[in-house]
Amino acid sequence: MIGALVIFSVGVLMVIQVSGALGTQMRYAGASSEITVLAGARLDSLEALPLASLTPGTSVDTMMAEGIEYECTVVITSLTNALTKIDVSLSPTGGSGPSYSVTSYTSEPW
Repeated sequence: MIGALVIFSVGVLMVIQVSGALGTQMRYAGASSEITVLAGARLDSLEALPLASLTPGTSVDTMMAEGIEYECTVVITSLTNALTKIDVSLSPTGGSGPSYSVTSYTSEPW
């Protein structure tokens, strides 16, 4: 009887440890999903602008996702008169959390 109680207690402790790790993984996955959406929204809003209004350069601002502060860096590079490259990247300011970057190209109609 005591042996069964010891085995049950060890099982309960293992479940508690797994649930803590699972919570951490779920928070990481939530942050990863949210920054992917934020980067995509920023990229979509820039792609919707006329090419002439995209000024080459770098801009940096901060935003929050799942309680983590992120630095959002947007780099606009003019490749030709009719083609521009847009890079959007998000990285945690504290160094703890997922990061994400996406690149797209936009052009004027021929």
